Amino acid sequence: MNIIKFTFSRSFFDKLSKFSILIAVVAFITSCGAERRKNDRDRFFLLGNEALKGNDNKEAIRLYTEALTLDNDYADAFNNRGIAHMKRGDAASALLDFNQAILIDAENLSYVWNRAEAYAGANRYDKAINDITVVRKAFPDSARVYFSEGVIHFQFKEYQQAEAAFTESLMRDNSNGEAYINRGTVRYYLNKFDSAQSDLEQGLLSHSEEGNAWNTLAMVASAKGNNSKGLELINRAIDISPNEAYFLNNRGYVYLQLDSLNKAVEDIDASLLRDPQNAWAYRNKGIYHYKVGNYEEALRLLIRADSMDGKMTELHLWLGKAYLAMGEKEKACEALSAAEQTDEALNLITDNC
Repeated sequence: MNIIKFTFSRSFFDKLSKFSILIAVVAFITSCGAERRKNDRDRFFLLGNEALKGNDNKEAIRLYTEALTLDNDYADAFNNRGIAHMKRGDAASALLDFNQAILIDAENLSYVWNRAEAYAGANRYDKAINDITVVRKAFPDSARVYFSEGVIHFQFKEYQQAEAAFTESLMRDNSNGEAYINRGTVRYYLNKFDSAQSDLEQGLLSHSEEGNAWNTLAMVASAKGNNSKGLELINRAIDISPNEAYFLNNRGYVYLQLDSLNKAVEDIDASLLRDPQNAWAYRNKGIYHYKVGNYEEALRLLIRADSMDGKMTELHLWLGKAYLAMGEKEKACEALSAAEQTDEALNLITDNC
């Protein structure tokens, strides 16, 4: 089993930016004949929206900043500049802009909604949940709000809460293939493999080019012991996104299960080259080195993976096995006691601890 990168085919922020853009068009139309400064402000703002829609986020930020130079109380410009910062991965700058937009217009809950995602991006869980709860209470029948709440819960590994939120979203809009894919991903993490498979297959009916869905479905197949099927499915994901680090790492994991070790390490190394911060790839490379008998290197990599994310599945099992191979029984027993209590882990504990 391995991590599934939790992304969506359409950005939550792209949807919200459309709302702000609609406001801006009305403001521009009603301002005709007013002072030149306001017209220039709106011109920069609308050009910023065009740049934002075209994913030229750096230029969008520049244009929104020009608009704000002309009117520092322009809440929509702060909001949309925050969206551009988020799309560039700068949650801290986005938070400053969303906070300013809310100071100017506290009644506009789209700003609060955006700030919830920015808080999540900055790993500020309590504030992210507080903001999305405010929005949910205002729009209790909105499928999109529950969808966003599910994303936030998933990011903080609250899988049961995420599953519940995606279920609420689907109760309000059962045509949303992304919600099925995301709930299927959550159910994979909850070891609900049959229902995960059902959700993912349902989502793929409308999102057949969503690589994340094929990727997760591959991990479900592998978890159910069908690694040849898993390989077929993960190749579908890689056909869609050949350079996606997570997909390459997951194929490496499937190859490990099939004992195709040379192919496994080739994929894992390619994944690490693209994303050297993926703890799961270090775990998988540790497993590779254990399987080829390089126990010292296996232990080094597994310890590194543990320092990056100590909650990965199978990590402590392999750590225990590596410590045993290195003759460190006490540390092995400590690791195995923290592992999932599978038959293999329990047998190793009985035999060695």
